[in-house]
This record gives sequence, structure tokens and C-alpha cells, in this order.
Amino acid sequence: MPTLTGKTALVTGASRGMGGASALALAAAGAQVLVHYGGGAKEAGAVVAEIRNGGGRADAIAMDLATADGAGKLARQARSIIGDRLDILVANAGISKAATIEEMTVQDFDKLFASMCAHRISWCSCCFLYLATAAA
Repeated sequence: MPTLTGKTALVTGASRGMGGASALALAAAGAQVLVHYGGGAKEAGAVVAEIRNGGGRADAIAMDLATADGAGKLARQARSIIGDRLDILVANAGISKAATIEEMTVQDFDKLFASMCAHRISWCSCCFLYLATAAA
């Protein structure tokens, strides 16, 4: 992986799984990483600790991206930590529910859709300016 020293990254859903692995890989390449989590504060703290113990820079930030204003609030939180430059966005956050189709309610589907699809559109639009600034 090329060096990412001096670059900033935000990984949504980074408290475990693919998001956590992405955060660790970006940090290992030199990026400052924002580790987003929705509900796994302890797990996100462990990812941040692993990055910092390896000499990297990381912060954990919490936000429910299934809410209408979650992406905007997360963008403001990220900006307060890293300033006006975001180089890398990994839109990994999502939720799941172990249920059969018969057990799924409309509310379950709405929450899944908001988390898995709608927040990515909101998030990308909120961060586009930061990403464009970083590319300049």
C-alpha cells in the first residue's frame, strides 16, 4: 500500500469487521483515522487503542447514521477533529437483523434501508466538499 502519511480518513462502521480492518490498514499506511461507530463504543475504543499503540493517530466518533440528520452531524464532528480536509471516506456502516422475511416489519426494513443505503447518499453529499478540497 502506498504511504498515506499526511492524509485523513473516516471509516464508518469501524468498530469491528471490515470497517475495523479498513481503519487498521489505513492507519498502518500512515493515515490519521476517524473510527466511527453507532453502538459499539468498547469495540471502537479497542480499534483506536490498537492504532495508537502502533504509533498511529486515531479518534473514535459516535453517531447513529440511520437518523435523518446523522450524516450531517457526523460530518460536523469529523470536521471539528480533522479540520477542512478529508482525503478518504470508507462508507462501511450498516446494520442487519437476523430474521425471516415473514418476521421483518416495515419499521425494520425502513431502519435497514436508512442505515445501508440512504445514509451513504447523505454522507457523500455532506463530505463532497471536504473530499474535493483534499483533491485540490
